[in-house]
Amino acid sequence: MSELQLGLVVIGAAVVAGVFFYNKWQERRYRREVQAGFTSRHDDVLMGGKGSAEQANQAISSEYADPALGSLEGPAGASGRGLSEVLDFVIPIETPEEVPAAAVLGAAAAALERCSKPILWEGFHQERNTWEPLAPDRSYSRLRAGMQLVDRRGPADEGELAAFGAAIEEAAGSIGVLATAPDAASAMTQARELDSFCGEVDIRVAVHILNDAAPFSGARLAGLAKSLGFKLDDAEGKFLNRDKDGRVLFAVLNFGAASFDVDRLNSLTLQGVTLELDVPRTPPGAFEQFRDLARSLAQGLGARIVDDNRQPLGAAAFDAIGARVQAVHAGMEARGIVPGGALALRLFS
Repeated sequence: MSELQLGLVVIGAAVVAGVFFYNKWQERRYRREVQAGFTSRHDDVLMGGKGSAEQANQAISSEYADPALGSLEGPAGASGRGLSEVLDFVIPIETPEEVPAAAVLGAAAAALERCSKPILWEGFHQERNTWEPLAPDRSYSRLRAGMQLVDRRGPADEGELAAFGAAIEEAAGSIGVLATAPDAASAMTQARELDSFCGEVDIRVAVHILNDAAPFSGARLAGLAKSLGFKLDDAEGKFLNRDKDGRVLFAVLNFGAASFDVDRLNSLTLQGVTLELDVPRTPPGAFEQFRDLARSLAQGLGARIVDDNRQPLGAAAFDAIGARVQAVHAGMEARGIVPGGALALRLFS
């Protein structure tokens, strides 16, 4: 064996060992995070050859502008559909007797129009012993308002949080009830940590289905897309595949510059389309469907599946992408965020 061959063997062994120990470190890290999540006070390594790893990285893009949580579980936010003390800046409102929800909403309406982040209102339903979305025609003795701390635009601004708190306190005082806003600076520390984590896991997978030799018609694409469960969304200019709850799982975009338009679709001639998967907004197991859809589109259009450099995407590249998606979902679950769940849909919006 020559010195060159011996050197390559040693390098290869080092790489394999590095991958092994990195995976073990990730496993231990996720286990610690899960344990930390359960004790909360609130109720890429790509396997395969060099080519497959590079293609996987081309197919994956980050959605956060500024990449970098305690558990998002909480008494009201466990389902993700209501306010969460980790995801939202929550202000409790106490009343000596029941007050109409409409009065509270009316008093705060003008001030809240200036807020850039989503606002949620909840009232406590005494008979059900639970929080519910505020019903304007009901009266409550306990209410609360919350501003979302983080979304895909980044974390909230500390000044805006303070202004939101002051607006709720003033609105409550104007109708004779008490609201006490928490400390905005502490909430911002929480928001920055959450935003940092989201930046690490917020990725989108995109592959292209191209036929350079024989372009296909928009009508052909529409028929195939419909058979695969897609429906054209005129506002988005994409074919969207949704689950029974209306959650978008996959999207098909024009590989060219123009978005799809129902009035011009039949006259379009296309060289290719792009199939997308928004990883944190889709549930575990979605990537397997994504792979099958890519193959079905390619077969139905007589096309090939390629990366951004128009190089064929083989099984090894898909395996590498799938491993990365699985790691992202594991990291989200370790933080108490169900991939594709209600909390994830709010957070990655």
